[in-house]
Amino acid sequence: MNMRSSLCRALTRIALVAAAGLLVTAQASAEVPPARWSSLSLTFLQPAGVVGPSDSIDVWLRFANTDLTAAFTVDNNLPNGGLNPADLPTQGWGTDAGGTPFYADFASYSKFSLATWFGCSGNFTKSCTDGPPYSFTFASGIPLAVPFSLAPGQTLDYLHGSFIPSAGPVAAGDYYFYRSLISIDVNGLDAAGNDLRQLAWLTQTCNGDSVAACANQSYFTRTVGAVPEPSTYMMMALGLVIMGWQLRRRR
Repeated sequence: MNMRSSLCRALTRIALVAAAGLLVTAQASAEVPPARWSSLSLTFLQPAGVVGPSDSIDVWLRFANTDLTAAFTVDNNLPNGGLNPADLPTQGWGTDAGGTPFYADFASYSKFSLATWFGCSGNFTKSCTDGPPYSFTFASGIPLAVPFSLAPGQTLDYLHGSFIPSAGPVAAGDYYFYRSLISIDVNGLDAAGNDLRQLAWLTQTCNGDSVAACANQSYFTRTVGAVPEPSTYMMMALGLVIMGWQLRRRR
């Protein structure tokens, strides 16, 4: 499969929104992380739980370097951003003077940055990050600001964002979210001095769209409990009154 067909397939199958709020429309490298970064992993912390119909739901992620011998470092003050040149994408996208995009080989690299992404999946939201039943809001701050480094075996836990009810209390049921990703944005020049850019996926929680597809990976789910009927509240209140009366009699 060539790069262009891989790009079309990836964009057809998955829409992505970055923490910066941009939609991916031009750059992608592969649907799954390259083997060269297989020591990096991304998992959901507190992947399951029970919440109320009006609760906001925080989504925490753990970014881990499982390599016990080498650090993962991205630092623009270092040659090739501190990365192994053999690990970097060899081609990138550019735009000519007439506005036509083209694909060319990198002759040099100039800048690297990291981003965390919301992979549009599951039933928390109706359209990517927009509800109902929930809308997703990225957490403030930049957890993956460059220079960035994970020592051998080190992990970083960070707040990815929150699902917030967008149309009042949410209906009872099970809600799922499958994909969060971390990318490295590579900038450089081709042999003619034209700007090039490529986006490469470092790691992701799951590349599937169902519990079955993510069974051996990491996915996020919350069970929303039903709102008690008014009669239930009355029964609870009556029960508290009776308990209080019984305790008073015992005294």
